[in-house]
Amino acid sequence: MKIEKVAGFQRIYQAESFPGDFEAMFVKNTGERKRYLLWLYTWLTILDQQGLNAVTLQQFEHLKNTTNPHLYSLRHPHSAINERYIYMYVDGEAAVLLTAFKEKNSGDYISAIARAKRIYSELEDNNDGST
Repeated sequence: MKIEKVAGFQRIYQAESFPGDFEAMFVKNTGERKRYLLWLYTWLTILDQQGLNAVTLQQFEHLKNTTNPHLYSLRHPHSAINERYIYMYVDGEAAVLLTAFKEKNSGDYISAIARAKRIYSELEDNNDGST
């Protein structure tokens, strides 16, 4: 698993699997996809500018009981599809998008956190612990 810089941002990166996770949320509705991609890029701009300070905003949250790595979530509070994006910080500055999912029930978050941790482990293995 590799990390790729997200075009148009200074400090936003994504696991190579992230775009596929995002696309999977919109298989049936490409119109929704465009709208939510615009929303995501709007909030990634804020994340890019504010870094860890963005967690004070309503759309960002530190996920409880996550350590090594500390995981964070970006969410759209009034979203019809209840999408979530899990990310982590590298060196307290750059954000790495790990996975995207629709939260339909509490088990979805548990599965997504487990997936994010697996992706992190793969990234760490491929980067010899420099993540």
